[in-house]
Amino acid sequence: MTILLTMLSVSYPTKLMALPEDLAKESVVLSNILSDGYAKFYPEQSQVVEIPSYPSLGFKSGVAVLMSMGGWAGGNTNSQHIAVYAVNEDLKLGKAPKKYRLISFKKVSGKGDRLFTTLSYENQALVLSGFGYGELDGLCCPSLPINLMLTIGDRGDLKESINSTTQKISISKRTIGLACSNAKKSA
Repeated sequence: MTILLTMLSVSYPTKLMALPEDLAKESVVLSNILSDGYAKFYPEQSQVVEIPSYPSLGFKSGVAVLMSMGGWAGGNTNSQHIAVYAVNEDLKLGKAPKKYRLISFKKVSGKGDRLFTTLSYENQALVLSGFGYGELDGLCCPSLPINLMLTIGDRGDLKESINSTTQKISISKRTIGLACSNAKKSA
């Protein structure tokens, strides 16, 4: 008997940028709070983008970080979170003790859900681009292009809207396919 194993390697385009040291430290603090004690933060898989002033939130400049974490419950499950930080200004009394302060964070993806590969700031919104899962996609390899837009509310809340015709069509096909297979079983 011969067994043939085929390994499939999928690469996704990414725009990775090393986190500045002080921002990486702040991201580690947040990841330790979010972790179940097993999950780790992967700074080498993180992305950062500058965002402009939000007077209602009390900052003149800030950054958003797309964070990757993995190893939940000691397994191979992963997730991505977006964190928005304000850049603290130096005061007349002296230098700010910390350069960044957390404004908001949100879980934006997980294994079997979607995978984001790029982060940008466009038209007053954070834009995450990546891939969602099609009806035949394995957990390793989402293939449907998606964009997620996050707007920052006046209280720091992150509001999302998905902009992807492809994903909506796929979900409809999957729903129809499941309905058809369930109808065959009951017949």
